[in-house]
Order: sequence, then structure tokens, then C-alpha cells
Amino acid sequence: MEHCFIQDTTGKGTNASSSFPKSKLGIDILVLMTGEQREVEIRKFSQKYIFFSKYAESNMTQVDRRLVNIIYYRSGKKEVITPKAVDIPQNNDWEKIKVTENPKDVKMMIEIDVIEVVVEASTREQYVKPQTLENSAYIILKKKAAMLNGELVLIKKKSHSRPYGEAPSLRIVAFAYRKI
Repeated sequence: MEHCFIQDTTGKGTNASSSFPKSKLGIDILVLMTGEQREVEIRKFSQKYIFFSKYAESNMTQVDRRLVNIIYYRSGKKEVITPKAVDIPQNNDWEKIKVTENPKDVKMMIEIDVIEVVVEASTREQYVKPQTLENSAYIILKKKAAMLNGELVLIKKKSHSRPYGEAPSLRIVAFAYRKI
């Protein structure tokens, strides 16, 4: 009679990373900023979203990257996506900030800081009309400038991207200014 030995092929042996939850090996764990843990299969990343499917399902869903704290991969690797919750001060004066592409508008003003915004289309209207994507980017620019106590935003570089199979995106590099 031959002796048969059972070999552990599940990967649940002792070689797994100590930072990975031992009971969750074989699946990816998505930890949200709220502390909620989801058992998922990570599919892909974009600039704004993480795409995943629920464990043992094929339907893919997405979550904003800013809402994800950590991903524990089935390989044992740990990746911090958003290090900690960031409290954004509420400034109601952002609507008063002017956005311009004309360098002559910044006379008698001082430069505060560089502001960079990347906006990815998330609605059908943003896919069809690039102007709506640009309007969303301008709102974000104004809010960032308001947090810096800026009064004007000068756009230096604007680049649209529409890669095949991905959502259109817009990247703007600008400078925030305020009066002397």
C-alpha cells in the first residue's frame, strides 16, 4: 500500500505576510476610511476610482479612491491608498474666486501656490460635453484656491485626455493669487 501525503496548495501556510488578516487569505480586502472591510477581487485602478467585484461574483463596481484607506491583496501585500482622513475646511467664498487664462489679470497680485486638478468624467453629460468636465475642474480649482485664501486662479496648462476604453479626463495646472 502506498502512502499519500496531502499538500497544502491554498497558500494559507506560514509564508503569508504578518500584516495581512490570516483568516482572509485568498481574497483581497478593501478597507474603507469608515473602517468597513469588504471581501473583494480588485480588477483595476484609474486616477479617480478603484474597480472591484464582490468575492465570487463577476459584476464589477467602483469606489472613489479617496474613500479607500488600505487594500490587503491576496498575495499578502498591503497598499495604503489614502493614509488618513483629511478634514477640508469649509470656505464659502470659493464662488467669488475668478478663474482666468490671461496673465494680465494678475497685475498687483502675489502668487500663493501651484494648484493641480485632475477630473475624470463620471456622468454621461461629461462624456458628451467637454465643457461640463471643465466646469467641474474650475469648481475644484476655486475651492482649492479658497483654502489658500486666494482671490484669483491663473491657468497655466490644460490638457484633455480621452484614452480608448477609459473615461475622458482633464488635467489643469494653475497658480493661486491674492492681492498685495
